[in-house]
Amino acid sequence: MVLHRARPPYLGLAFFFLAGLFVIWSSMNGWELRFLFIPLGSGALFGIGLLSVLIPLGVLASAFRPAPVVLDASGLTLRTAGIKRTLPWPAVDALILEPYAGEHASRTDASGPIARLVLVPAAGVDLGVAADYRNIVDGRPSVILVSVQALRASSTEVAGALAHYAGARFIDGLIPGPTGTPA
Repeated sequence: MVLHRARPPYLGLAFFFLAGLFVIWSSMNGWELRFLFIPLGSGALFGIGLLSVLIPLGVLASAFRPAPVVLDASGLTLRTAGIKRTLPWPAVDALILEPYAGEHASRTDASGPIARLVLVPAAGVDLGVAADYRNIVDGRPSVILVSVQALRASSTEVAGALAHYAGARFIDGLIPGPTGTPA
């Protein structure tokens, strides 16, 4: 299963892009920007228009990056958290779907609580990045791969794909129980 990034708001991007083009056109035709009765001139107007064009283009370009996580029968293909490689399943000790314990921990999205996917590498496996995060399910050294909220799939779809492909390596920390989150 390919875990794609969430789509950006295309309508909003188009609005800001077109508004930026209008502002650039306005600055080229001698319009000025007045902010709190302070004239800033057409140069400031051009700068604001340029930002309004470049930011949506950057967001759109980031939408076409490769998928951060690909799951299949042979293992994981990762392009996230500084890891750009394929890991066979024996190199993975556990994949944990844990609740996000940050400032928005009590908030939920349409598919349930906000979660993130955490990788616990097998002993002796070099990921190229330090596994310095201690997951909240069992405290082992881990690497945070991606927030499920940043993906197109819901938490339940991600949990189903992980249960299918990772099998016993998958720990669902969203469900309280013996392998669930601590109380």
